Amino acid sequence: MPSLTPAPLAVALFLPDLEERPDRRSAVDLAHRLLRADVAVDVVAPMGGGPLRAALNPAVGQIDLAKHHAATSALALARVMAERQPSLLAIPREVAWVGRLALWLGRSDGRLVVLGGDAETDFAAIRAAAPRWG
Repeated sequence: MPSLTPAPLAVALFLPDLEERPDRRSAVDLAHRLLRADVAVDVVAPMGGGPLRAALNPAVGQIDLAKHHAATSALALARVMAERQPSLLAIPREVAWVGRLALWLGRSDGRLVVLGGDAETDFAAIRAAAPRWG
């Protein structure tokens, strides 16, 4: 018998790297804000290392695609989308094409949210795109 409790909202947050840059720091802040809002969050990166990795809350999922560049990550990201089935894929503007391709390759029903680099604005965009909130 299926559960009557809806599954929690899940977001995959793809970052081209975890280097210490203002836009990446904003994305980490966004991940923490989503976590505080009871959203399941996975941070997905081509290579999982970088200075900001240590800044991630242990409750945030960390997925290392074992790729050298964001441009070569579409197929691996598609696999993550197919396996984990998050409702949303949030991705920085400069690599939005990787997200579109990954959603297409993975035949995912997930929605794409393009991040602008401001945690407050990006949180509002995710909330607006979410199929259900709360």
